[in-house]
Amino acid sequence: MSYRTLIQAIQKCLNSELLSPKYRGQSNPLAGHCYVASETFFHLAGGKQAGLKPMQLLHEGKSHWFVYDEKNSQVIDITAGQFRKPVPYTQAKGRGFLTKNPSKRAQKLIDAMRKDSLEKC
Repeated sequence: MSYRTLIQAIQKCLNSELLSPKYRGQSNPLAGHCYVASETFFHLAGGKQAGLKPMQLLHEGKSHWFVYDEKNSQVIDITAGQFRKPVPYTQAKGRGFLTKNPSKRAQKLIDAMRKDSLEKC
């Protein structure tokens, strides 16, 4: 699966159940999903073995996560569309996710994406 196809599938399956309570009720459907979307992409696209690195920074007063593809020098930011200003990616630092395997929220998203092949998320 191409990165573009994977990103579109993740975006399609994002929902309020995946959000921490403090992010629920946002007008932008991408708001608050950066961690779970990035973690899901990281695991489904091959993780460290594929040259992917989780990245984190503060932007517009909030923590923001994305993935950096070191092999292709490419930023993969599934939820960048939530911001008014461009994300200053050069200020980010490499971070590890909280769990080695997909977290409960990431696993819910992965399961929803698999189910989506039969029905809509």
